[in-house]
Amino acid sequence: MKSHGYVLRTLAVLLAAGAPAVILLVHPDPPSAANKLDWPRLAAWASCLLGMFALFVLAGLKIRGRVLGVLIDERNRYSLSRLQMTLWTLLVLATLYTVYIANIVRGDATTALIVDLDYNLIALMGFNLASFVGAPMALSRKAEQPASDNALATTSQQLLDTQKLTAPPSARGQVLTKNDPKDARLADLIRGEDVTNATLVDLPRLQMLLITMVVVFVYGAAVGHSLGSGDWLLETLPKLHNTLLLLALISHSGYVVGKLIPSNLTPNPAPVQPGQPVNAAAPQGQAPQPGVNSL
Repeated sequence: MKSHGYVLRTLAVLLAAGAPAVILLVHPDPPSAANKLDWPRLAAWASCLLGMFALFVLAGLKIRGRVLGVLIDERNRYSLSRLQMTLWTLLVLATLYTVYIANIVRGDATTALIVDLDYNLIALMGFNLASFVGAPMALSRKAEQPASDNALATTSQQLLDTQKLTAPPSARGQVLTKNDPKDARLADLIRGEDVTNATLVDLPRLQMLLITMVVVFVYGAAVGHSLGSGDWLLETLPKLHNTLLLLALISHSGYVVGKLIPSNLTPNPAPVQPGQPVNAAAPQGQAPQPGVNSL
């Protein structure tokens, strides 16, 4: 099995790094005037994307035992911030590598690496990194706040029944944690992370997922059009408009702020000791109500 994994990883690396260079070296001439589609560069880009995706899949299978294992976080849930990092890493790195190789083959090495990367795209990738780093920090606050045992039991049973989990989820404070990577579900991307809302759709997460998919798809389509019908030597990548950048910023802000706000604002009642009057459990400074005796 180890030898099979080594062979698969080698093939994935060759597909991501070697195949694009071979495709462009075999077809170095520009397309004819009648055929403006630059299919060698498009094919090289698709090969690089496929090879890098295969490497991510193999890494997930090796570490987590799941095809999308790279998206599973330490709570054994599919992570939205990990999904964003993965999508933009695949798209941007595959695009840059293809453009660099194409420029080297078709031009000269001195100017091949002079490619203008849009500052809005750099800012967007910075937002992704900030969410990836800031999300666990935001959840650490909730992990220090105790959760209701009744709420945990109810939520665990619901998830156990609806998602066919191998074991009931547990909790670190108010943060729900699954016990096995096999229990990760794609529904984790849009459901809450707290004990009290893990069975509900979290609107900030849903908004962020939809905006992410739209922006990635639109920018990927722009990159594909530029590679297929752009200049023979590319010196600039498609620009990311300010509107898309602001949409992404709003979704990231709602995503991180949503992690900071506790879903259960009602504190747990203090336990009453046996033989202690009920009024004795009231907060200090509050007068006991008349006519109420201990049971």
